[in-house]
Amino acid sequence: MAQERDLALPTDEDEPPERQMPLGIVIARITVVSCLSFAGALAIFFLVGGLWELALASLAATVVFLVLMFVIERWAE
Repeated sequence: MAQERDLALPTDEDEPPERQMPLGIVIARITVVSCLSFAGALAIFFLVGGLWELALASLAATVVFLVLMFVIERWAE
């Protein structure tokens, strides 16, 4: 009987506590994703409208926000 209790599933006491994500990281993720989608949508809108210079500027902003998203994800780990 004692061996069966030793082989039992771990209890809540054995598990490490869940790590809470800092509020600043959560806000940064939401902001970057929102800006990324907005800049991408503007790039498509300007491309359809034939405004190439504005489309390239919006595409550059999209790339900047994409890189920023990867930087924030690395920093959050």
